[in-house]
Amino acid sequence: MATLKYKVEKLFGNMALGICRNPIKTLILMFLLIGALISQVPKLTVDTSFEGMLHVDDPKRIEYNEFRDQFGQDRVIICAVQTPEIFDAEHLAKLKDFHHALEKEVPHLDEVKSLINARRTRGEGDTLIVEDLLKDWPEKPVDLAALRTYVLHNPVYLNDYISEDGTIAALIIKPIAAVEEMDEADLMADFEENSADSTPESERKPAEKRYLSKKENKEVVDAVNRVMERYQAPDFRIALTGGPVLEEVYDSHTKKNMRTFTVIMMIVVFLSLGLFFRRLSGAVYPLFIVYMALLSTLGVMAICKVSISVFSVVLPSFLMAVGIADAVHILAIFYRRYQQGHAKIDSIAFALGHTGLAVVMTSLTTIAGLLSFSMSELSSIGHLGIFGSVGVALALIYTVIMLPALLAITPIKMKKINADSGKKKVMDTILVAIGNFSSGNPKKIVAVGMALMALSVAFMLDLKFSHHQRNIFPPEMITRQDEEFINGNLKGVAAVEVILDTRKENGLYQPELLHRLDRLSEELLGIRDGEIYIGKVRSMNDILKETNQALHANDPAFYTIPDEQDLIAQELLLFENSGSDDLEKIVDSTFSKTRVSIKIPYVEVLLTEKVSDDIYNRFRHYFDGLASVTVTGMSPMMGKTVAAAIRSMSKSYIVAFFVITAMMIILVGDVKMGLLSMVPNIFPIFLVMGIMGAFGAYIDLNALMIGSIAIGLVVDDTMHFMYNFRRYYELTGDARAAVRDTLLSAGRAMMITSLVLAASFFTLLFATFTSTHKFGFFTGLVILIALFADFVMAPALVVLALPYLKIKNLMSPQPIGPLFAQPALVIDGYTEKSISPIHNVREPDNDNALSRRI
Repeated sequence: MATLKYKVEKLFGNMALGICRNPIKTLILMFLLIGALISQVPKLTVDTSFEGMLHVDDPKRIEYNEFRDQFGQDRVIICAVQTPEIFDAEHLAKLKDFHHALEKEVPHLDEVKSLINARRTRGEGDTLIVEDLLKDWPEKPVDLAALRTYVLHNPVYLNDYISEDGTIAALIIKPIAAVEEMDEADLMADFEENSADSTPESERKPAEKRYLSKKENKEVVDAVNRVMERYQAPDFRIALTGGPVLEEVYDSHTKKNMRTFTVIMMIVVFLSLGLFFRRLSGAVYPLFIVYMALLSTLGVMAICKVSISVFSVVLPSFLMAVGIADAVHILAIFYRRYQQGHAKIDSIAFALGHTGLAVVMTSLTTIAGLLSFSMSELSSIGHLGIFGSVGVALALIYTVIMLPALLAITPIKMKKINADSGKKKVMDTILVAIGNFSSGNPKKIVAVGMALMALSVAFMLDLKFSHHQRNIFPPEMITRQDEEFINGNLKGVAAVEVILDTRKENGLYQPELLHRLDRLSEELLGIRDGEIYIGKVRSMNDILKETNQALHANDPAFYTIPDEQDLIAQELLLFENSGSDDLEKIVDSTFSKTRVSIKIPYVEVLLTEKVSDDIYNRFRHYFDGLASVTVTGMSPMMGKTVAAAIRSMSKSYIVAFFVITAMMIILVGDVKMGLLSMVPNIFPIFLVMGIMGAFGAYIDLNALMIGSIAIGLVVDDTMHFMYNFRRYYELTGDARAAVRDTLLSAGRAMMITSLVLAASFFTLLFATFTSTHKFGFFTGLVILIALFADFVMAPALVVLALPYLKIKNLMSPQPIGPLFAQPALVIDGYTEKSISPIHNVREPDNDNALSRRI
């Protein structure tokens, strides 16, 4: 195993020599590849919708799409208007103007509903009249006091168009569900002057239907906001909420934050690397390579026609964490070697030979961990695993190929170090002190570490998963305040949609079915379980009761469901012929299926799944043998999606743990040492989860994404430590010296990358959303704890376990080829001889114990 490692190291060194001899050709080829991939980025689309997180063939997504095709959009925008008195002429007139302005100016609109055009069903003799509530007002005078009484006693209006106390009026803005796109050739044919040359109607391709995109959702919300701003006033306060609004606010702020904080993070990384390396190349090249890898990955996503999703927005942070670490490990060795007076090409080859295998193995473990996500039941998590792996692979390829070429063509000033002066840099002093402490107090360190893990497990038991759409927004944000205001005063803003399908024509005319629906509606309105309650149930029964009352001289005693099937069919037919299209929106054309809309508040999404399941079970019980039951809508799908995300990520992390363990064993070449090395990997994750549990933090979708970065960085640093420790222990037979030598080589890069990345993620504490704050803080904390684990806990563990680990001691040089005379590597103050003609041969330092042994 050791000989194989040295051969691979030699291969990397020789590859670096070949690149350095042809740097321009290498860079031209790489830039052609990068340019081809980046050229596809403009074609990349964004889909952060919840339905977009599901696979195209997922049954829940198919059900939801069928619902939208049949009944239209279920995601509405709600404008709540609060005035001193809504039922006076001035405010009612302003409400009407506001309503008509929305109808006129909002694009992609299906309808706007409010008190202005609310359905009023009444009878005049044997005639059924269905008209808008304020159809002819103010042309015809209206008794406003009587109007108020009528509205507040109409159950159809309450908690939809008016609050129960009559202080808040609402406008419900419903966008269309889908748009149709005509074939470009057919579209242009419509503008041809000569109709003989145009495509005949019969030969045209049918227009392609697609659901409203993020772009169109933004157009709708922006238009509503523009109209709202004109009418907003102290005595006409307008609050705005609804799924499209929350989605647009989240998306716009997320994009803005991503642009801002990506730049800030890059500046932080640039300045930090420049400070650590004190060279421009050390700051520019890692960022350049990572940025090229990121853009190339986005290009691959565009080629594969995969959109950016809720989960893939973590890719920039993830690739920055993994990609920069690879480059920094190589640069740390290169600059060290170069400063000792060796030729630049020799130093490049030496650095890549020293770190190449470890960098490849760390990338492979990260890829293996990410690929475990590809089996997820959610397509967005699967895509994160697949394209995260592509990004890691590209970052690796760009690093080992482009970095040597860039260094070869860059004039780099040699800063020689006087090794005999006895002066050490501050970082070296710190690293040596840490190494001496960790290897000198292994029992105490391991005992404290195990105690902390046990304590963390205890607090982890209090950790809960919660993804509340409201809690994404900070309390002071107007979006959250409006949502809470409307949610509280109109008894909810979300909905669970239930489809009852009798599977037979006119099956909905059955009195027993409609009576059961009536009884169940009353039962649902009695549900109260903490945050969960049912604010309203809308169904075809509302129309039928109104019609029955109107045809019985408007007597409220007849606000009931008729008992005869023929009478039900006749009354519904009369309503259809009245000119209103309201029935079309809740039943199909054959009266075989109908929708029941159940209004609920925005609550934690797992509670949404709970109430959706409860509703489904109640409907199944009531309609067993009468109709099949399907529960759908955006709210239930959100609950199901988040629950699936939890299951998928949990399974993926378990699979990733076992895969990474196996690869760790392969890299270090020892089963016991490989298993032991997993302790520092799980320690930071356990500790952070314990901290979250202790302080009452909860795990949401953003917190789940912390794990993907933790897998990439924690494992990489541990692998670098274990790989280098085994190398130096095989050479010296001295555990404490091996720990010190490891920290003075790989440890420098580990410290640089960890501190830089932690500082970068902590900048997210200044982002807009609380979820982003949590993501930045806990990701930075994981990185710092992982650094502590690899610097303190890992050395203590290996020192304690050495008597049980059979690590071969190679106390003599192992010639393996023309590049390296032996596996010993140069660190500050440590040297080795080389038989390569391009190497500058240096004599061992007399005070160096390692050199004396070799």
